Amino acid sequence: MKRTICLIILFTFIYNTPTSAQEWSEPVEISKLQGYNSSPDFYIANNGIIHVVWSYRLEANHRIIYYSKSEDDGLTWSEAENISQNNTLWMENPHVVVDSDNQVYISYDYNAGNPSDMLIFLRKYNGEYWSAIDTVSNGWYGSDHNSLYIDNNDRVYCFWYCDWYNNNGSMVYRYYENDQWSDFLIPYDNSDVYFIGKIVIDNNNILHCSAYHYYYYQSNNDLEIVYSTCQNNNWSNISQVSVDYKVWVGNDLAINNLNHPQIVWRQTLSNSAPPNDGSLYAFYDGTEWSDPEIIVEDPSDQAIVIDSYNKTHIIDNEKYEDGYRLIHYQKKNAEWIGEIINEDNYGNFLNKLINKGNLIYLVNGKVDTIYGASIVESNIVLRKYEVLVNTDEVLPVTFSKFAIFPNPISTQANIQYHLSNTVHIELKIYNLKGELIKTLVNKKQSTGTQRIKWNATDKNGKEVSPGLYLIRLKAGKQIMTRSVEVF
Repeated sequence: MKRTICLIILFTFIYNTPTSAQEWSEPVEISKLQGYNSSPDFYIANNGIIHVVWSYRLEANHRIIYYSKSEDDGLTWSEAENISQNNTLWMENPHVVVDSDNQVYISYDYNAGNPSDMLIFLRKYNGEYWSAIDTVSNGWYGSDHNSLYIDNNDRVYCFWYCDWYNNNGSMVYRYYENDQWSDFLIPYDNSDVYFIGKIVIDNNNILHCSAYHYYYYQSNNDLEIVYSTCQNNNWSNISQVSVDYKVWVGNDLAINNLNHPQIVWRQTLSNSAPPNDGSLYAFYDGTEWSDPEIIVEDPSDQAIVIDSYNKTHIIDNEKYEDGYRLIHYQKKNAEWIGEIINEDNYGNFLNKLINKGNLIYLVNGKVDTIYGASIVESNIVLRKYEVLVNTDEVLPVTFSKFAIFPNPISTQANIQYHLSNTVHIELKIYNLKGELIKTLVNKKQSTGTQRIKWNATDKNGKEVSPGLYLIRLKAGKQIMTRSVEVF
């Protein structure tokens, strides 16, 4: 695998016929609880019922776990149930799966306000009654960041991280089968740090695992994205996926119709101050991992899913001058295309995606009110997107041949692109904080080649400081972001 990161120029497309365009549905509120709702997870059972869990803040260190379900494909939701039943402590990080008999399993971190005493709890629901609380990590205090998965034979896997084990801590798991838990199992029993980001289980019950990793002699600054598999509790060797710089949260994985994995994550891209970061994507072709591709710079909360037509969809949250945009990326004609799902003041976080039939489901937290630096009001919401097999045929190119030169620059950048239609264009410069530096174009432009110059000044005509800046080109809901360095 090459050790260089390939910067992908993101062309923007726009529909000629809006009635044929694919659109995300309006968000449906699930939580319906005033206050801070966070950490959502969801699962769609074989009978079509959607099950959602999340954390709800009562006080600073007192949070409980709520559960709700929808029997009409997300249109209406049952009254939220408090399943953690704790009057004082912090419950966090809930997860949910459902077996073939429609029995619901929910895990969560217990006592998150006191890390040294944290445990992993689990409850089951048979449609009528909730089970007693089951302490999955019994005796392993300091356990947190659980995750929950179920295979095709109804074996339920619960993974978590235990801080005290073997110097640096370790990933531990158990599986639940035939009404009993297995022994405690450790994927890689050494002093390296290995922490699960996402697991997908294929039709052969092979676990495909995307994880964070660094060696025992390294530090958190050396964190990388790695991939491995597990079958019958036999773990493969670890393959490194990310390169160059430290990775961040946003690690998500999906598998295509050949059971080949694809991973998206957030990673630092440079040594600039503040550091620039981006959404990176890589895929496994059956032999080796591809070079990571930069989909967009300055994002957060990445998520990935592959639809029933084997097309890749990536979601992230991106800053702009008036707040945040929730963006949906697809690859068309070998280029990544971004489409704006939502624009608001505070953004959408902790995105989770599931494909079922011809629909993609997106559940996330949507922030409504912030006071100072604290979230006061947020809701858990659901959106849906219908997948059309002939999407490529209804997306004519609006602009192409995008180029920025020279790059880096000292005094002037030349920006060039070709328009195939007359369309309203916004071309803006941002810093890495998402602040608007200058608007270069905000008007309709005609068919043909457009050439714009930026003389490295802000909207007041003052020279900008050396560093990285983002150039964003927007037409309708479609958007592209690319960086330019000023020295």
